[in-house]
Amino acid sequence: MKIRRLQYNIDYTHILTFREEYKRLVLPYFGFDNLRYGIDNEYTINESIRLIFETEKLALSIRKEGITCSFEGDIKDVKNQSGPIKFFWDIYDGIKKLEGYKKTNRHSLLLHAVDIIDKDEIDKILTNNPYLKINPFNKLEEFAAVYHFKKEDKFYKFTFGNYSEKDIKIYDLRPFKTEYNKDLLGSYGLMSQFELYEDISNPTFSRFKALLTDAESKISSFELITNVK
Repeated sequence: MKIRRLQYNIDYTHILTFREEYKRLVLPYFGFDNLRYGIDNEYTINESIRLIFETEKLALSIRKEGITCSFEGDIKDVKNQSGPIKFFWDIYDGIKKLEGYKKTNRHSLLLHAVDIIDKDEIDKILTNNPYLKINPFNKLEEFAAVYHFKKEDKFYKFTFGNYSEKDIKIYDLRPFKTEYNKDLLGSYGLMSQFELYEDISNPTFSRFKALLTDAESKISSFELITNVK
């Protein structure tokens, strides 16, 4: 399946001094012409900031309890440590130096993937669903299967079902309206959502890539099932 959107998150213990300290971390990025930003819950203990890099198709959410990176496009671009993902890691490294920082607890990955398939084929799947052995409802409007599993110290959740254009809004698949995902408009297909969590105190770019490789492997192995006639 073609991965369309990626979200990576690092959770750390609440930084009670975050509101007083975070601005010096983001100040260098305000010289970027393509930057948009928004501040939420301003002047409260829950104050946070969103940095949106239009050219890189990357958004960062920086909060007292975590930092999140959202990316739309070809994920090979975030496998390059000096590419757009560098903004995320540079800020996280700065967060660890804040006076109020205590420790990191977990990192997680969320991937959305969609394969475009002819509508007639999707109608066949909804009429005679090969993934649901028992279906008392005849032709379905929608279907989804959810898998939860644990392997070693990682927790996985894999959701699989049919895709239609309305899912763009439901799952925010085109936050930057890229050409990469333009084929999602007016299309039908199969979609998956893959979530992976790992408790960790020292996430690094290498550990991030390891999560991504693991997720890609699980998604590609499931394609063997989707190709069954």
